[in-house]
Amino acid sequence: MATIYERGGRWYLNWREDGQQVRRSLGPIEKRQAEAFRVEKEAELRGLITVTRGVTVSDVLTEYMDWYLTARPSTHRQATSGLRRFRDEFDSSGAEDLNPAAVEVWASKQAQKGQAEKALKLARAAFNRALKQRRISRSPMLGVAIPKSVTSRAPPYYRPSQMRKLAKAVHGDLWVFLANTGLRRGEVVKARRSDVRDGMIYVESEASGRTKNLRWRAIPLNAAAKGALKALGKDRLVDAEADTLTHWSIKEARDAGLTGSIHWLRHTFCTSLVQSGVSLHAVKDLAGHSSITVTEQYAHHAPGAGKAAVSKIGSWSRRK
Repeated sequence: MATIYERGGRWYLNWREDGQQVRRSLGPIEKRQAEAFRVEKEAELRGLITVTRGVTVSDVLTEYMDWYLTARPSTHRQATSGLRRFRDEFDSSGAEDLNPAAVEVWASKQAQKGQAEKALKLARAAFNRALKQRRISRSPMLGVAIPKSVTSRAPPYYRPSQMRKLAKAVHGDLWVFLANTGLRRGEVVKARRSDVRDGMIYVESEASGRTKNLRWRAIPLNAAAKGALKALGKDRLVDAEADTLTHWSIKEARDAGLTGSIHWLRHTFCTSLVQSGVSLHAVKDLAGHSSITVTEQYAHHAPGAGKAAVSKIGSWSRRK
């Protein structure tokens, strides 16, 4: 049985398939149009027709972004910003009629801004989700080549002298705490005093606030982190949203004569560990990286990294 309902000026279509509840956004349409979709879906569920027409690119991507907000709320805004531009470009196109060549032309323009790869990967995931839900019979994204980013730089971080400047900022205790724990901004805004126990802060994945890789971890608090913790909130450690923290960090870094953002503090944590001789596998666990490949971007900071190797060459330039 299919049903419709309206919320926030948009109509939604509900039905059950393979024992699971499925919801589809119909957009800001009139009730009679929503009813037409319901009747069509009802006929499809009864096996009377096979329907894939009428589903637009906007339908597929809007539904995916709604799902993403529930599944990954802490990264939703940042992750889906590029996907919104993709939707706005191709919103009225039929989901199965999307021209892969047109998508690649759009992607080439976005690549100059460094935004193409992420948007296309999310678009592919959105169409795959619609395919699994049988809303479409094929994904046009299978014919789209996703360009690799041509940018590859060492992760930026704050040096000790720069951290001392940040420590004097309005939210200096917060910046010191993040640089000594490696928490992501989405993790610290949901952190509470109850998460601090046994000399550690526990970052746990829950339905109300999931970690990026859906795994929990515990970070021991060093003296600097414990000192900074005293100045943070008595319930929520930070009474602000993630985007607010980003704005604070950029402004206060600029006021201190520095560049960078809140994510530089996480880079600072990982870099400092590697510079101190901590193994990459230990850094991976403390930072909560999804794989050792992510952690390897800090490998060049290991004490003596590469020095022994390059010292073996260049003998031709030495004077006798």
